[in-house]
Amino acid sequence: MTTDALIAEYFASGTLQGLPQDHFIDGAFTRAVANRKMDTFDPGAARAFHSFAAGDANDIDHAVAAAKRAQRAWGRMKPSARGAILQRTAQLIRAEAGRLAVVESLDSGKTLTEAEGDVAGAARCFDYYAGAADKLQGDSLSTAARGIAPALAAGCTVVAKPAEQTPLTALMLADILYRAGLPAGGCNVVTGTGIEVGSPLVAHPDVRHVTFTGSVRTGIGVMQAAAPNVTSVVLELGGKSPVVVMADANLEAAIEGILGAIYENAGQICSAGSRLVVERAVHQELVDRLATRASALKPGHGLRRPDVGALNSAAHLEK
Repeated sequence: MTTDALIAEYFASGTLQGLPQDHFIDGAFTRAVANRKMDTFDPGAARAFHSFAAGDANDIDHAVAAAKRAQRAWGRMKPSARGAILQRTAQLIRAEAGRLAVVESLDSGKTLTEAEGDVAGAARCFDYYAGAADKLQGDSLSTAARGIAPALAAGCTVVAKPAEQTPLTALMLADILYRAGLPAGGCNVVTGTGIEVGSPLVAHPDVRHVTFTGSVRTGIGVMQAAAPNVTSVVLELGGKSPVVVMADANLEAAIEGILGAIYENAGQICSAGSRLVVERAVHQELVDRLATRASALKPGHGLRRPDVGALNSAAHLEK
């Protein structure tokens, strides 16, 4: 189905057919043990458009056990064979890019154009690590254990817990990986809240490494939960990212960069340019031109391709 057809289906029915609603464990969509559900919201319309599994520690136990079983075969597979599976994953992402982008826009509130860029970036990531799979030489790289693609390239298996506000494309990616040839259990996705799913995952004794992206406060909790098992942890936490403009800068190029840095995904990016430092000689000119450009940006529902999409939740808006 084309992107335009998917958009038309959504606005006509309020949802999309065939969206994942269960965990992805051991190569199949699997109901939560407690059979509970929670809603995912379209931030652009401020209403629920789908429901998905609300997991708990029992679901984590099943997913970790599946990953542990799969790791024996996946870790022994020739690196070139792992790379071929990651390459097929990139091809499937591109083949299904329209649906992935529409779902990501609906789930997160970001513009469809931004979501399309994210999907293209995901495909490039799997392309990159497909080539890296047989070239890992024991070097310690900070990126080697961050994200699904590098973990799989290195011969590891994965249990992923996406944010409860945006669970759907992670489930779709796990299914794509399995269809590309990843062994059952190679990539598992368990959905739910941080307390009921995230906490038992990072504290699980069979988890050997944790990669977490989120707030500083939650990151501290992740480190504390992982510590009793001496589980290695990589954290990508929140911060304030300054943009610095000097007097000799190309101001038009600087303005383009500033707008992208702070308005992409409505500013909901850990590296968003939330501080702007300008040399005094060009301060007033840059601020005036920037204000003019910013005031012309049009917000709207992500699927209507506005300049700026919605904030992800009412709670985020209040905060």
